[in-house]
Amino acid sequence: MLETSPSYTQQTLDYDAIFSRLQSGHTLVTGNSRLSRILESRYNQWRLYRGDSQWQTADILSWNLWLDRLWVTATLAGAEGTNRAVPNPRQITSLWEQVLKQDKRAETLLRPESLANQLKETRSLVKTWGVDLSDFSWLGEENENHSAFHHWNGIFEQLCIKDGWLAAEDRTLLLCQALLNKQLEIKENIDLLGFDEFNPAQISLLDALDESTVCISNLSIVTANNKLVLFEAEDSKSELEQMARWARYWLEKNPQASIAIVVPDLQARRAEVEQQLGDILRPGAWMDDIKPWNISMGIPLARTAMITAAFDLLQLLSHRLEIDAVGRVLRSPWLNGGTTERSSRALLEKQLREVYPRQIKLTEVRYQAQIRDKDPDGQPIAADERQASPWSSPELVKVLNKLISFQDNNGHTKIASAWAQSLDKLLVSLGWPMADPDTSDPGTAGESHNEAEEQSRNWQTLAAWAEALAELASLDATLPKLNFSKAISLLRQICMEKIYQPKSPAANIQVLGLYEINGLRFDHLWVLGLHAGNWPPNARPNPFIPGKLQQAARLPHSSPQRELKVARVLSQRLLDTAADTIFSYPGMLDGEEVLPSPLLNIQSIKNTEQVPVWPGDNWAITVAKSDSPKWENLQMPEPLGQRPAKGGSTILKHQALCPFRAFAENRLIADGLNTPADGIDPRLHGSLLHEVLELFWKETRTQSALLALDPDNLSQRLRLHVDRVTANDRGLNQRPAFREVEANRIQRQVLVWLELEKQREDFEVISFEEKRTPLIKGQEIRLYIDRIDQLMNGEKVIIDYKTGKVDPKKWFSERPEDPQLPLYAISEQDNDPEGKPETPAGVVFAVIRDGESCFKGVVNREGILPNLPPKRKGDLQEACRQLPETIDNWRHTIHRLMKEFLAGEAAIDPKHGSRTCENSYCELQPLCRIRELEQQQQYQTAGTSI
Repeated sequence: MLETSPSYTQQTLDYDAIFSRLQSGHTLVTGNSRLSRILESRYNQWRLYRGDSQWQTADILSWNLWLDRLWVTATLAGAEGTNRAVPNPRQITSLWEQVLKQDKRAETLLRPESLANQLKETRSLVKTWGVDLSDFSWLGEENENHSAFHHWNGIFEQLCIKDGWLAAEDRTLLLCQALLNKQLEIKENIDLLGFDEFNPAQISLLDALDESTVCISNLSIVTANNKLVLFEAEDSKSELEQMARWARYWLEKNPQASIAIVVPDLQARRAEVEQQLGDILRPGAWMDDIKPWNISMGIPLARTAMITAAFDLLQLLSHRLEIDAVGRVLRSPWLNGGTTERSSRALLEKQLREVYPRQIKLTEVRYQAQIRDKDPDGQPIAADERQASPWSSPELVKVLNKLISFQDNNGHTKIASAWAQSLDKLLVSLGWPMADPDTSDPGTAGESHNEAEEQSRNWQTLAAWAEALAELASLDATLPKLNFSKAISLLRQICMEKIYQPKSPAANIQVLGLYEINGLRFDHLWVLGLHAGNWPPNARPNPFIPGKLQQAARLPHSSPQRELKVARVLSQRLLDTAADTIFSYPGMLDGEEVLPSPLLNIQSIKNTEQVPVWPGDNWAITVAKSDSPKWENLQMPEPLGQRPAKGGSTILKHQALCPFRAFAENRLIADGLNTPADGIDPRLHGSLLHEVLELFWKETRTQSALLALDPDNLSQRLRLHVDRVTANDRGLNQRPAFREVEANRIQRQVLVWLELEKQREDFEVISFEEKRTPLIKGQEIRLYIDRIDQLMNGEKVIIDYKTGKVDPKKWFSERPEDPQLPLYAISEQDNDPEGKPETPAGVVFAVIRDGESCFKGVVNREGILPNLPPKRKGDLQEACRQLPETIDNWRHTIHRLMKEFLAGEAAIDPKHGSRTCENSYCELQPLCRIRELEQQQQYQTAGTSI
């Protein structure tokens, strides 16, 4: 015990004795709310074990809740000073923000709300720990933060007096006065449990209660005969895995065992701790879906699924919407039609991503979702002739109409409570949150226990949301009228600061922070992360309180000496918590060797055989070790017949990159979602540039005509085509600034490109966007060749425009990664009407992009195109020297790839492993599970028996 009052009765009891005192009417006040919940659950179990069928709820409260109850009692008794309103934490934060707005020193702050929270916490420390505000240290020049807080606190207190408010930390003094003046009478016996120390404000209140003849007992739990092991893990990941295996070992050995896992930095490591427990305790969801563990650290309310969906809906009221946010709403089950229109809304998202840029308007979403009553020219369509598109979503249109109506009628400012009411009504009208998500398993009848638990969590989330709206409404007293954007920002901030921890069934395994273990006893305890750099922790003095005052008042985290003292007390407390205890630390951290905490004066062990752990395999290894699959001779898919496969040349590209991708995308039509770009999508830019060049060469035709144009005439002719093409694009017409930028970019790039065209051998453009349908192994492939030039000697050059990066070297391998132009070359050879193969003189990319304008590919001689053939030796130079033979090799490779495709060969075999998936932007990883296959291979390489 670090600090206490000597007059309290000190008692060391077991749970039976403590629960007996509760049964007899004692009030148990705990050091934290987590301890209250666990003791309440254990008390109920104790009563059941005794055979009781009904009982009065035990009076167990955390200190803060007990203080709230005392205040209400004093207020009802009319105690002096209790007529002042006690604002909630959000109102206090808002009041501090008003203080900052009145001071010039805070004018440059980017996030005044963050500083407001710090000032709120600082004042609470000052009041509860008795820091002297009249000390001259506040006004010294050592740190301007000290004098700033002193000044701001004065303004804060003046505003509280003006508004008739009393900050929560100021209640203790008034409660003490009420007790001493006999204005507050407490009759119950008070038991305290789970306090390592009492601050001066707590001591003052307890002393006042003691003087008013209230019986106060400071309890502690009897200690167990302790067996301690200090375990050194290989690293942090290994430490977590061993801990989870240890927990499963004891849980399987004794399903009734109580197990505690203590994580010093639980808030930062919550996700990885829960993931590791899931991998070991519930691998592949083999066990019941009820988690056998409970984590004390909650998550921000704003990050729960239901509340995230609410903010996604409200975000639709922004003027410019991110397509990802729109997609989340379309996939959300938390609004009207979310289940019944699931398929059409999925198609709607695909359509939006294909048609619009990354930012879109709410009216554009509605336009695509509704059944059209007008044709593209704006003329009405008769009711019996209207046809719904596959992505038409009538229920969604109703939702969007309500949002647009709300947007139109709420452009003015309102007080916070009016916004809270409006937003609540809007969300309910949209079906949130009671649009029932279809999460049930269609193969089960009735409601499972897991479904009941989920429904309970949803109701608890909704209750927390109601509290958040109430907090927003309470800001009428401190804030002027708000616009919609500010109201949403405040509500989101409230939900981010509100930690949500739903009540859940009692769990054998409790995952706790370091300061939550006091007052609890377990059968088994594992404490993680006790290395020298973490325990004792570093001091974290408050930046707004002078250092000498912090140390004089012994404020938490104020000095290394205090941290060391606290760490020693807590270390002993941990040792007293369970009969079986393991302290652990990672041997390596961020690539550096670490040592155990100097407070742990025992020899560490590395041998996991001395730590009882579950010896089974985690989910990934279990899958890798599973029985060999039963091979079945499945009939290969039949050829596609007369119907061409989807994708043209991409069939062969995908087959070369990964056979599974070709099968999925080109036969099963498994399309990924397009990711629109900011501004002009690269695909749109390429399409517009193609059109401009096609129009230009249809008018100009020959190089000689190009050379005859002077610079002004050339620029004017090109600009006419650029303006015509960009004017025909609906999306650019709605964004004139983007249209102007894109037109200037195309004009600039094409002018640079045409200078390169002037350097070529004389030519005539004889074909534009020529469609060809060559047969490859009997399968028709649709091709569109951008351009074919004819030289003066009759030879032809095939050109494909590219606005991105290309590499012709990828044409030369058993699995060519980009066989588009080799396919064009083969089609040109086979295109002669007299059946005489004619080898083109060149097959090239025309690369047209800022910083790079050039031809890349193969030609049969020098002089045809600038800088070709290449000077450097390699596949490209060799292909230029032997172009007919090269095309024959391409033909053989392409026919082999098509044969494999038609035979249904769909092996998950990316050419360069997962690197190919990343570089080619493949979105099929969730389907092919390439990561799991690579993990299997790693286990095999490491010698794991499969």
